Amino acid sequence: MKTELTSKFAELGPWIFQFRIDGADYGGAISAVGDNRVEQFFCFAPRIGTILELGSLEGAHSFILAKHPGVERVLAVEGREMNLRKARFVQELLGIRNVDFVQANLEKNDLAAFGKFDAVFCCGLLYHLPAPWKLLEHLSTVAPALFIWTHYAAEAEARDIANGLRGKIHHEGGADEPLSGMSATATWLTLESILRVLSASGYAKTEVIHDDPAHSNGPAASIGARTTV
Repeated sequence: MKTELTSKFAELGPWIFQFRIDGADYGGAISAVGDNRVEQFFCFAPRIGTILELGSLEGAHSFILAKHPGVERVLAVEGREMNLRKARFVQELLGIRNVDFVQANLEKNDLAAFGKFDAVFCCGLLYHLPAPWKLLEHLSTVAPALFIWTHYAAEAEARDIANGLRGKIHHEGGADEPLSGMSATATWLTLESILRVLSASGYAKTEVIHDDPAHSNGPAASIGARTTV
């Protein structure tokens, strides 16, 4: 069985995330187990039954979210078909039934088509979008609670982007790079601009849960937003 799994994981590779199956580790080098961003999410939104996850990659966070007490369903949205093949393969091995994986380009798709949820989990996606404000403007109609983890542009390197927002242009790795966005470039907004868009998009309360301006890959922050105070 282990030899067969090793072969199948290799066939579907390369992998980003690592998965533990029957006591053995398969896949990539990064484990999502113990990721403090998931802990931050559930501290921010502790009593939720349904979650919309944006940018699910291979499903590593999806399965952790789905196993949390009280969570009935996770709808995990991913743009790359290969990542979905990996996620569904692991899902079958783990026997986790309360995750549905769907393919959609979040630069273009109408979020309303996914339905209503208790909370949105948006981790590692926002800074891969060419116009992240367009996504943020619609999230309050999908769920009353939003958790974001994202890189952002430091004010010293930012310039005026649009509609009074500030940020910088970041070059993505291309369609074949699984951690890149779907377009050639993305916009990193400043933290202030992200909060401004959220406040203008129907969120009555926003908070910076954790700010890491010295993150090795660029300033990063966890942000929570609610439609009610």
